[in-house]
Amino acid sequence: MAMKKILIIEDETIISFSYRLQLERMGFEVIGTARSSEEAEAMLATEHPDLIIMDIYLKGPKTGLELAQEIHKKEAMPILFLTASTKPEIVQAIRELPNCHYLSKPINSDSLDDVLRRFAHGDQ
Repeated sequence: MAMKKILIIEDETIISFSYRLQLERMGFEVIGTARSSEEAEAMLATEHPDLIIMDIYLKGPKTGLELAQEIHKKEAMPILFLTASTKPEIVQAIRELPNCHYLSKPINSDSLDDVLRRFAHGDQ
């Protein structure tokens, strides 16, 4: 199955919009954007993306890592974290989650394209 539907979870509107444009130019369908863990949980109750692109730090009571852990209790959905954080504990926590990867901000289109192709082919 080709990965096409993506949910963006990013609290900065301008950054989220930029990701949406990049992804749509690459041929992906962005099925929604959420700015907080609550918005994301509400969307995931009705939507089933092929991939989630998520920031580590979100508005609301949960971080992106906490939200990813909750999502993975239900399903090991692929998640790509886009983060400016280089804290070793953050990187390690991402690596411990199944079906997850991360890119450091600022994101370049080639790196994003490469990682998305690996997800699409199951090569995380």
